[in-house]
Amino acid sequence: MTDGQSQTVEERLRVQRAALADFGLFAFQCDDVDSLLHRACELVSAALDVPLVKVLEHLPERGEMLIRSGVNWKPGVVGHETFGDNEDSPGGYALRADQPVASSDLSVEDRFETPDVLLRHGVKSMVNVIIAGEQAPFGVLEVDAQEPRNFGEDDIAFLRIYANFLAAAIERVRSHDALRRSAQEQSVLARELGHRVKNVLGLIRALASLTSAAGRTAEEFRGAFIDRLQALSAAESLVFDSRDERVDPLALAHEVLAPYRQDDPKKIAIEGASVRLLPRQARMFGLALHELATNAAKHGAIGVAEGTVRLGWCLEEVNGRREISLTWQEMDGPEITPPKRRGFGTRLLEDVVAHELKGKAELLYDRGGLQYRLDFPVDE
Repeated sequence: MTDGQSQTVEERLRVQRAALADFGLFAFQCDDVDSLLHRACELVSAALDVPLVKVLEHLPERGEMLIRSGVNWKPGVVGHETFGDNEDSPGGYALRADQPVASSDLSVEDRFETPDVLLRHGVKSMVNVIIAGEQAPFGVLEVDAQEPRNFGEDDIAFLRIYANFLAAAIERVRSHDALRRSAQEQSVLARELGHRVKNVLGLIRALASLTSAAGRTAEEFRGAFIDRLQALSAAESLVFDSRDERVDPLALAHEVLAPYRQDDPKKIAIEGASVRLLPRQARMFGLALHELATNAAKHGAIGVAEGTVRLGWCLEEVNGRREISLTWQEMDGPEITPPKRRGFGTRLLEDVVAHELKGKAELLYDRGGLQYRLDFPVDE
Protein backbone atom coordinates (compact mmCIF):
# COMPACT_ATOMS: atom_id res chain seq x y z
CA MET A 1 0.00 0.00 0.00
CA THR A 2 1.42 3.38 -0.96
CA ASP A 3 1.46 6.49 1.27
CA GLY A 4 -1.24 8.03 -0.92
CA GLN A 5 -3.45 4.99 -0.55
CA SER A 6 -2.82 4.96 3.22
CA GLN A 7 -3.80 8.61 3.43
CA THR A 8 -7.01 7.87 1.52
CA VAL A 9 -7.94 5.10 3.94
CA GLU A 10 -7.17 7.28 6.95
CA GLU A 11 -9.18 10.15 5.51
CA ARG A 12 -12.14 7.87 4.81
CA LEU A 13 -12.05 6.49 8.36
CA ARG A 14 -11.85 10.02 9.77
CA VAL A 15 -14.90 11.06 7.76
CA GLN A 16 -16.79 7.97 8.91
CA ARG A 17 -15.94 8.57 12.57
CA ALA A 18 -17.08 12.18 12.20
CA ALA A 19 -20.34 10.98 10.64
CA LEU A 20 -20.95 8.66 13.59
CA ALA A 21 -20.22 11.46 16.06
CA ASP A 22 -22.46 13.92 14.23
CA PHE A 23 -25.28 11.42 14.04
CA GLY A 24 -24.94 10.53 17.72
CA LEU A 25 -25.38 14.18 18.71
CA PHE A 26 -28.28 14.69 16.30
CA ALA A 27 -30.02 11.50 17.44
CA PHE A 28 -29.75 12.58 21.07
CA GLN A 29 -31.60 15.82 20.30
CA CYS A 30 -34.06 14.56 17.69
CA ASP A 31 -37.62 13.56 18.62
CA ASP A 32 -39.00 12.70 15.18
CA VAL A 33 -38.37 9.40 13.37
CA ASP A 34 -38.59 10.83 9.86
CA SER A 35 -36.07 13.59 10.64
CA LEU A 36 -33.83 10.98 12.23
CA LEU A 37 -33.91 8.72 9.17
CA HIS A 38 -33.32 11.57 6.73
CA ARG A 39 -30.29 12.85 8.64
CA ALA A 40 -28.93 9.32 8.84
CA CYS A 41 -29.14 8.99 5.05
CA GLU A 42 -27.45 12.37 4.53
CA LEU A 43 -24.49 11.52 6.76
CA VAL A 44 -24.00 8.04 5.28
CA SER A 45 -24.09 9.50 1.79
CA ALA A 46 -21.34 11.99 2.69
CA ALA A 47 -19.24 9.49 4.64
CA LEU A 48 -19.16 6.92 1.84
CA ASP A 49 -19.24 9.45 -1.00
CA VAL A 50 -22.28 7.70 -2.50
CA PRO A 51 -25.23 9.94 -3.47
CA LEU A 52 -28.05 7.38 -3.21
CA VAL A 53 -28.87 6.14 0.30
CA LYS A 54 -32.21 4.97 1.64
CA VAL A 55 -33.90 3.37 4.63
CA LEU A 56 -36.33 0.55 3.94
CA GLU A 57 -38.93 0.10 6.67
CA HIS A 58 -40.21 -3.44 7.05
CA LEU A 59 -44.02 -3.67 7.03
CA PRO A 60 -44.60 -7.34 7.86
CA GLU A 61 -48.39 -7.03 7.95
CA ARG A 62 -48.25 -6.03 4.28
CA GLY A 63 -45.33 -8.25 3.28
CA GLU A 64 -43.50 -5.18 1.99
CA MET A 65 -40.54 -2.91 2.54
CA LEU A 66 -41.26 0.79 2.11
CA ILE A 67 -38.64 3.36 1.12
CA ARG A 68 -39.36 5.37 4.28
CA SER A 69 -36.50 7.84 3.82
CA GLY A 70 -33.66 8.59 1.43
CA VAL A 71 -31.50 11.20 -0.25
CA ASN A 72 -31.03 12.11 -3.94
CA TRP A 73 -33.86 9.94 -5.23
CA LYS A 74 -36.24 11.19 -7.92
CA PRO A 75 -39.57 12.66 -6.84
CA GLY A 76 -42.22 10.06 -6.01
CA VAL A 77 -39.77 7.44 -4.74
CA VAL A 78 -39.37 8.15 -1.02
CA GLY A 79 -42.52 7.35 0.89
CA HIS A 80 -44.11 5.55 -2.06
CA GLU A 81 -41.93 2.84 -3.63
CA THR A 82 -42.13 -0.60 -2.02
CA PHE A 83 -40.38 -3.94 -2.46
CA GLY A 84 -41.45 -7.39 -1.37
CA ASP A 85 -39.95 -8.53 1.93
CA ASN A 86 -38.96 -11.90 0.46
CA GLU A 87 -35.64 -13.07 -0.97
CA ASP A 88 -36.46 -11.69 -4.42
CA SER A 89 -35.57 -8.11 -3.41
CA PRO A 90 -32.16 -6.95 -2.10
CA GLY A 91 -33.62 -5.60 1.14
CA GLY A 92 -35.79 -8.66 1.67
CA TYR A 93 -32.81 -10.92 0.99
CA ALA A 94 -30.76 -9.10 3.64
CA LEU A 95 -33.68 -9.21 6.06
CA ARG A 96 -34.16 -12.94 5.62
CA ALA A 97 -30.43 -13.63 5.79
CA ASP A 98 -30.16 -11.42 8.89
CA GLN A 99 -26.74 -10.23 7.83
CA PRO A 100 -25.18 -7.57 5.55
CA VAL A 101 -25.53 -8.22 1.84
CA ALA A 102 -23.21 -6.52 -0.67
CA SER A 103 -23.23 -6.71 -4.44
CA SER A 104 -20.37 -5.16 -6.44
CA ASP A 105 -22.07 -5.76 -9.81
CA LEU A 106 -25.86 -6.00 -10.00
CA SER A 107 -25.71 -6.97 -13.67
CA VAL A 108 -24.45 -10.44 -12.71
CA GLU A 109 -26.33 -10.76 -9.42
CA ASP A 110 -28.26 -14.04 -9.16
CA ARG A 111 -29.30 -14.05 -5.50
CA PHE A 112 -32.15 -11.58 -5.99
CA GLU A 113 -33.75 -9.39 -8.64
CA THR A 114 -32.74 -5.75 -9.10
CA PRO A 115 -35.80 -3.55 -8.45
CA ASP A 116 -36.92 -1.32 -11.30
CA VAL A 117 -36.38 1.82 -9.22
CA LEU A 118 -32.67 0.99 -8.94
CA LEU A 119 -32.41 0.40 -12.68
CA ARG A 120 -34.07 3.76 -13.34
CA HIS A 121 -31.43 5.44 -11.19
CA GLY A 122 -28.54 3.62 -12.84
CA VAL A 123 -27.44 1.74 -9.72
CA LYS A 124 -24.53 -0.61 -10.38
CA SER A 125 -23.47 -1.71 -6.88
CA MET A 126 -25.10 -1.81 -3.47
CA VAL A 127 -24.83 -2.87 0.16
CA ASN A 128 -27.57 -3.55 2.73
CA VAL A 129 -27.30 -3.77 6.51
CA ILE A 130 -30.03 -4.62 9.02
CA ILE A 131 -31.51 -1.93 11.26
CA ALA A 132 -32.30 -3.90 14.38
CA GLY A 133 -35.39 -3.49 16.56
CA GLU A 134 -36.46 -4.39 20.07
CA GLN A 135 -38.86 -7.09 18.90
CA ALA A 136 -38.10 -7.35 15.17
CA PRO A 137 -35.87 -5.48 12.70
CA PHE A 138 -37.05 -1.98 11.81
CA GLY A 139 -35.78 -2.56 8.30
CA VAL A 140 -32.67 -2.10 6.18
CA LEU A 141 -30.15 0.69 5.55
CA GLU A 142 -29.14 0.53 1.89
CA VAL A 143 -26.35 2.32 -0.01
CA ASP A 144 -26.66 2.34 -3.82
CA ALA A 145 -23.68 3.30 -6.01
CA GLN A 146 -24.15 4.45 -9.58
CA GLU A 147 -20.71 3.19 -10.54
CA PRO A 148 -19.12 -0.21 -9.91
CA ARG A 149 -17.93 -0.32 -6.33
CA ASN A 150 -16.60 -3.05 -4.11
CA PHE A 151 -17.88 -2.31 -0.63
CA GLY A 152 -15.16 -3.69 1.62
CA GLU A 153 -15.13 -4.91 5.19
CA ASP A 154 -14.40 -1.41 6.55
CA ASP A 155 -17.41 0.02 4.73
CA ILE A 156 -19.67 -2.77 5.95
CA ALA A 157 -18.35 -2.47 9.52
CA PHE A 158 -19.05 1.28 9.47
CA LEU A 159 -22.57 0.73 8.15
CA ARG A 160 -23.31 -1.94 10.75
CA ILE A 161 -22.24 0.35 13.58
CA TYR A 162 -24.22 3.17 12.03
CA ALA A 163 -27.32 0.96 11.62
CA ASN A 164 -27.08 -0.11 15.28
CA PHE A 165 -26.88 3.55 16.33
CA LEU A 166 -29.88 4.27 14.14
CA ALA A 167 -31.85 1.36 15.61
CA ALA A 168 -31.20 2.59 19.15
CA ALA A 169 -32.19 6.13 18.18
CA ILE A 170 -35.44 4.92 16.59
CA GLU A 171 -36.30 2.96 19.73
CA ARG A 172 -35.57 6.03 21.89
CA VAL A 173 -37.82 8.27 19.80
CA ARG A 174 -40.59 5.67 19.74
CA SER A 175 -40.35 5.21 23.53
CA HIS A 176 -40.50 8.95 24.06
CA ASP A 177 -43.51 9.18 21.72
CA ALA A 178 -45.26 6.41 23.67
CA LEU A 179 -44.49 8.12 26.98
CA ARG A 180 -45.70 11.46 25.61
CA ARG A 181 -48.94 9.93 24.36
CA SER A 182 -49.41 8.15 27.67
CA ALA A 183 -48.87 11.40 29.58
CA GLN A 184 -51.36 13.19 27.33
CA GLU A 185 -53.90 10.40 27.77
CA GLN A 186 -53.41 10.48 31.54
CA SER A 187 -53.90 14.23 31.54
CA VAL A 188 -57.09 13.92 29.51
CA LEU A 189 -58.27 11.10 31.79
CA ALA A 190 -57.54 13.17 34.90
CA ARG A 191 -59.49 16.12 33.52
CA GLU A 192 -62.39 13.88 32.50
CA LEU A 193 -62.39 12.17 35.90
CA GLY A 194 -62.35 15.55 37.63
CA HIS A 195 -65.23 16.71 35.46
CA ARG A 196 -67.17 13.54 36.18
CA VAL A 197 -66.57 13.73 39.93
CA LYS A 198 -67.71 17.36 39.87
CA ASN A 199 -70.90 16.37 38.06
CA VAL A 200 -71.61 13.49 40.41
CA LEU A 201 -70.96 15.61 43.50
CA GLY A 202 -73.25 18.28 42.10
CA LEU A 203 -75.96 15.68 41.59
CA ILE A 204 -75.48 14.31 45.10
CA ARG A 205 -75.74 17.82 46.49
CA ALA A 206 -78.98 18.33 44.56
CA LEU A 207 -80.35 15.02 45.85
CA ALA A 208 -79.50 16.01 49.41
CA SER A 209 -81.04 19.46 49.15
CA LEU A 210 -84.20 18.29 47.39
CA THR A 211 -84.87 15.21 49.49
CA SER A 212 -87.43 16.54 51.91
CA ALA A 213 -86.95 16.10 55.66
CA ALA A 214 -90.43 17.40 56.47
CA GLY A 215 -92.49 14.85 58.35
CA ARG A 216 -89.60 12.36 58.38
CA THR A 217 -87.38 11.04 61.09
CA ALA A 218 -83.63 11.21 60.61
CA GLU A 219 -83.63 7.49 59.82
CA GLU A 220 -86.33 7.90 57.17
CA PHE A 221 -84.47 10.79 55.55
CA ARG A 222 -81.23 8.82 55.63
CA GLY A 223 -82.90 5.78 54.07
CA ALA A 224 -84.48 7.77 51.23
CA PHE A 225 -81.21 9.59 50.49
CA ILE A 226 -79.07 6.42 50.54
CA ASP A 227 -81.51 4.59 48.27
CA ARG A 228 -81.11 7.34 45.68
CA LEU A 229 -77.34 7.24 46.03
CA GLN A 230 -77.41 3.49 45.41
CA ALA A 231 -79.31 4.02 42.17
CA LEU A 232 -76.72 6.59 41.17
CA SER A 233 -73.92 4.20 42.15
CA ALA A 234 -75.41 1.44 39.99
CA ALA A 235 -75.27 3.70 36.95
CA GLU A 236 -71.70 4.80 37.72
CA SER A 237 -70.55 1.19 38.15
CA LEU A 238 -71.87 0.26 34.72
CA VAL A 239 -70.16 3.32 33.21
CA PHE A 240 -66.78 2.37 34.64
CA ASP A 241 -67.21 -1.28 33.64
CA SER A 242 -67.84 -0.29 30.02
CA ARG A 243 -64.84 0.07 27.72
CA ASP A 244 -66.36 2.97 25.82
CA GLU A 245 -67.98 4.43 28.97
CA ARG A 246 -71.42 4.00 27.48
CA VAL A 247 -74.16 2.09 29.24
CA ASP A 248 -76.77 -0.32 27.96
CA PRO A 249 -80.10 0.89 29.46
CA LEU A 250 -81.34 -2.69 29.55
CA ALA A 251 -78.49 -3.70 31.87
CA LEU A 252 -79.07 -0.57 33.94
CA ALA A 253 -82.80 -1.25 34.27
CA HIS A 254 -82.16 -4.80 35.46
CA GLU A 255 -79.58 -3.53 37.97
CA VAL A 256 -81.71 -0.75 39.46
CA LEU A 257 -84.96 -2.74 39.51
CA ALA A 258 -83.46 -6.03 40.74
CA PRO A 259 -84.66 -5.60 44.38
CA TYR A 260 -88.26 -5.33 43.13
CA ARG A 261 -88.03 -8.32 40.76
CA GLN A 262 -86.03 -10.84 42.76
CA ASP A 263 -89.10 -12.75 44.01
CA ASP A 264 -91.02 -12.47 40.75
CA PRO A 265 -89.30 -11.15 37.58
CA LYS A 266 -92.74 -10.81 35.97
CA LYS A 267 -93.61 -8.14 38.49
CA ILE A 268 -91.78 -5.64 36.30
CA ALA A 269 -91.57 -6.58 32.62
CA ILE A 270 -88.60 -4.91 30.93
CA GLU A 271 -88.17 -4.56 27.20
CA GLY A 272 -86.14 -1.99 25.31
CA ALA A 273 -84.24 -1.23 22.13
CA SER A 274 -80.48 -1.68 22.01
CA VAL A 275 -78.78 1.67 22.51
CA ARG A 276 -75.78 3.12 24.38
CA LEU A 277 -76.19 5.91 26.91
CA LEU A 278 -73.59 8.48 27.86
CA PRO A 279 -72.66 8.67 31.58
CA ARG A 280 -74.89 11.66 32.38
CA GLN A 281 -77.80 10.01 30.54
CA ALA A 282 -77.26 6.75 32.43
CA ARG A 283 -77.31 8.56 35.79
CA MET A 284 -80.63 10.24 35.06
CA PHE A 285 -82.10 7.07 33.54
CA GLY A 286 -81.17 5.10 36.66
CA LEU A 287 -82.50 7.74 39.07
CA ALA A 288 -85.79 7.96 37.19
CA LEU A 289 -86.30 4.19 37.35
CA HIS A 290 -85.39 4.11 41.04
CA GLU A 291 -87.87 6.89 41.82
CA LEU A 292 -90.64 5.20 39.84
CA ALA A 293 -90.03 1.83 41.49
CA THR A 294 -89.85 3.31 44.99
CA ASN A 295 -93.12 5.15 44.48
CA ALA A 296 -94.78 2.06 42.98
CA ALA A 297 -93.69 -0.04 45.95
CA LYS A 298 -95.13 2.46 48.44
CA HIS A 299 -98.24 3.66 46.68
CA GLY A 300 -98.66 1.79 43.40
CA ALA A 301 -98.70 -1.51 41.55
CA ILE A 302 -95.55 -3.05 43.03
CA GLY A 303 -97.00 -2.73 46.52
CA VAL A 304 -99.92 -5.09 45.89
CA ALA A 305 -99.87 -8.78 45.02
CA GLU A 306 -101.71 -8.56 41.72
CA GLY A 307 -100.05 -5.37 40.49
CA THR A 308 -97.54 -5.35 37.63
CA VAL A 309 -95.43 -2.84 35.75
CA ARG A 310 -94.49 -2.72 32.10
CA LEU A 311 -91.29 -0.79 31.31
CA GLY A 312 -90.25 -0.29 27.71
CA TRP A 313 -88.49 2.07 25.38
CA CYS A 314 -87.97 2.41 21.67
CA LEU A 315 -85.94 4.54 19.28
CA GLU A 316 -87.71 7.11 17.15
CA GLU A 317 -86.63 9.56 14.48
CA VAL A 318 -87.69 13.08 15.50
CA ASN A 319 -86.73 16.12 13.42
CA GLY A 320 -83.76 14.33 11.95
CA ARG A 321 -82.33 12.99 15.20
CA ARG A 322 -82.77 9.79 17.17
CA GLU A 323 -84.74 9.90 20.41
CA ILE A 324 -85.52 7.38 23.11
CA SER A 325 -89.17 7.17 24.04
CA LEU A 326 -89.60 5.47 27.42
CA THR A 327 -92.87 4.39 29.00
CA TRP A 328 -93.51 3.18 32.57
CA GLN A 329 -97.03 1.73 32.88
CA GLU A 330 -98.46 0.41 36.17
CA MET A 331 -101.41 -1.99 36.02
CA ASP A 332 -103.77 -3.70 38.47
CA GLY A 333 -102.57 -1.56 41.33
CA PRO A 334 -104.53 0.51 43.82
CA GLU A 335 -106.63 3.38 42.57
CA ILE A 336 -104.52 6.53 42.48
CA THR A 337 -105.21 10.24 42.40
CA PRO A 338 -102.91 13.17 41.59
CA PRO A 339 -100.97 14.37 44.66
CA LYS A 340 -102.02 17.63 46.30
CA ARG A 341 -98.46 18.91 46.20
CA ARG A 342 -95.41 18.15 44.08
CA GLY A 343 -92.84 16.36 46.20
CA PHE A 344 -89.21 15.65 45.40
CA GLY A 345 -90.03 12.49 43.44
CA THR A 346 -92.41 14.35 41.16
CA ARG A 347 -89.98 17.23 40.63
CA LEU A 348 -87.15 14.76 39.94
CA LEU A 349 -89.14 12.82 37.35
CA GLU A 350 -90.77 15.74 35.57
CA ASP A 351 -88.23 18.54 35.90
CA VAL A 352 -84.73 17.40 36.88
CA VAL A 353 -84.52 14.31 34.67
CA ALA A 354 -86.05 16.05 31.67
CA HIS A 355 -83.75 19.06 32.05
CA GLU A 356 -80.59 16.98 32.43
CA LEU A 357 -81.48 14.81 29.44
CA LYS A 358 -82.56 17.78 27.29
CA GLY A 359 -85.90 16.07 26.80
CA LYS A 360 -89.45 16.13 28.10
CA ALA A 361 -91.26 14.08 30.74
CA GLU A 362 -94.83 13.62 31.84
CA LEU A 363 -96.57 11.86 34.75
CA LEU A 364 -100.17 10.71 34.17
CA TYR A 365 -102.21 9.74 37.22
CA ASP A 366 -104.63 7.35 35.57
CA ARG A 367 -107.04 5.58 37.91
CA GLY A 368 -105.85 2.25 36.51
CA GLY A 369 -102.23 2.99 37.34
CA LEU A 370 -99.50 5.56 37.10
CA GLN A 371 -98.00 6.25 33.69
CA TYR A 372 -94.69 7.97 33.02
CA ARG A 373 -93.46 9.08 29.61
CA LEU A 374 -89.89 10.27 28.99
CA ASP A 375 -88.46 11.34 25.63
CA PHE A 376 -84.85 12.46 25.16
CA PRO A 377 -82.30 12.61 22.32
CA VAL A 378 -79.58 10.01 21.92
CA ASP A 379 -76.09 11.54 21.73
CA GLU A 380 -74.11 9.94 18.89
